[in-house]
Amino acid sequence: MMKVKQSVVINLPPEEIFAYLADLDNLVDWSSPVVAVRKISQGAMCVGGVLRTTMRFLGRWLDITFEVVEFELGRCLTIKSISGAAPCLFSYQFEPVEDNGTNVCLETVIHFTGMAGLAEPVVTRVIRRQLEHDLLTLKDMLEASTSQSAG
Repeated sequence: MMKVKQSVVINLPPEEIFAYLADLDNLVDWSSPVVAVRKISQGAMCVGGVLRTTMRFLGRWLDITFEVVEFELGRCLTIKSISGAAPCLFSYQFEPVEDNGTNVCLETVIHFTGMAGLAEPVVTRVIRRQLEHDLLTLKDMLEASTSQSAG
């Protein structure tokens, strides 16, 4: 089992960041391995909502179905795999900081089931770097869209 925790401060209030992340179709725009997202459940995303993702990770195509297991507006969003490659959980926590910013913390837990024949420490380092890169991409995108709409 691998646990990785990454965080980034985004210069926006928690509610704005949460609203963007809660629209899980947006994963395609900022999460580098995500190629496609398809919502399976009906209605607004909430606890029990289900989505299917197609990802490309370490040269492999993966189809993973996730269920929303935690959904607190502006505070936390957690999705857990219910089918697919390796069992995994992605938990986003939103904590206000000074100057109207938010510390966005992503905690990831993955149970390895043999990833592309690579050793677990290699995969862990790759995932850690990828999550850090993805959070920085999210920060850049959200802050840029705010500065463009303000200007």
